[in-house]
Amino acid sequence: MSASSPYIPGHYLLQLMGSGLLPESITHYLEEHLKKTGLDPLQLDSARLSPQSLEALLLAWPEIQPQSLAVAFGDQVTLTSQGNLSLLIMTAPQLRDALTLHTFLPLLSDAVTLQFYETADHGHVQIIPHSGSALLDELLVLYGCAALCKLSRLLTGHTLSVQVNLAAVYRGSLTMIDTASCQHWQANALVSSIAFPLSVLELPSHFADAITHRRLVKDCEDRMQRRHNMQPLVTRLRQLISASEPTLDQESAARALNMSRSTLKRQLAAENTSFQTVLTDIRKEKAVRLLLGTTLPLDEIAEQLGYSDQTNFSHAFRQWSGFTPGQYRKHSR
Repeated sequence: MSASSPYIPGHYLLQLMGSGLLPESITHYLEEHLKKTGLDPLQLDSARLSPQSLEALLLAWPEIQPQSLAVAFGDQVTLTSQGNLSLLIMTAPQLRDALTLHTFLPLLSDAVTLQFYETADHGHVQIIPHSGSALLDELLVLYGCAALCKLSRLLTGHTLSVQVNLAAVYRGSLTMIDTASCQHWQANALVSSIAFPLSVLELPSHFADAITHRRLVKDCEDRMQRRHNMQPLVTRLRQLISASEPTLDQESAARALNMSRSTLKRQLAAENTSFQTVLTDIRKEKAVRLLLGTTLPLDEIAEQLGYSDQTNFSHAFRQWSGFTPGQYRKHSR
């Protein structure tokens, strides 16, 4: 795995091995395998695991039900289990501040992106996986939803009434999970998300420390700047498209990334994606935020997304969701 490939931090595998969620025989096998390879727990803790290797690991044992495992693992999350972001999250003044720390998630893993936005009644966290493995993408969404629900309870000391709505592509996951914590989850969204009532966003964190938090934020900002060019190409492309004019095309994107169009296409294919796939994903995510988070007319939203007219936008949106933009806005509010 190259330094710029999407990865899962090794400390999550260590936590999983110690969680009691795996069959004892599998945990024993993994422990023995680590001994044979000479990789001690401290080395694994700082290792970067490829999504493909984790997928192969899960598929090697049919007795593991990956979807249920992902939710159960998320339910076990602790405030200290988020690697180098743990203290940053703990010291956030309010829940809203903790949720907006998604911008530093690349310091932990490049396999998933979070986006936070607010509407009139809720704060929404979108969970967008891009590990290059369909199975790992599904598990990252399930783990992320369960973990964010648990972390919000740990930070505030309250059991919050949140709405979890998975992307419709993961609807089958809910039939595989028997965990009580997700019995009210739905799966009919365009982009997987969690909605927090606006009133709970101002709940203070039990561990708030403003001075320490500001210092940690500055440290993370410096680290993000240093690692920019080490990010996977798909991550850099997502950032470029998000920050550019909606009419950005593949040729212009390649120039901005200092490579030829053919190199961009080849390297994206190596990360199991394409320019059009990334562009469409970002349009979906932004469309949902603009439809639910603003009162902009549909023709203005179409323009902001780079469509030539509202008709083309409506046609594309219906293909993604089964609804027209107007129907989606009315149905989801």
